[in-house]
Amino acid sequence: MNDASLPWDDDARQRLEKMPAFVRPMAQAKIEKAAREAGESRVTAAFIESQKSRLMG
Repeated sequence: MNDASLPWDDDARQRLEKMPAFVRPMAQAKIEKAAREAGESRVTAAFIESQKSRLMG
């Protein structure tokens, strides 16, 4: 598995920045892992929205 960060769209990055600082690293890792597993080449706000219940629930 590639552990390098995936590129993030501006809207997706803004969503991440709205999260409390202490959860951002964990949230970023979890979102990027899900994006890789889904075959995504970048993280988008649409991807985060489509996965929100799975990722945060």
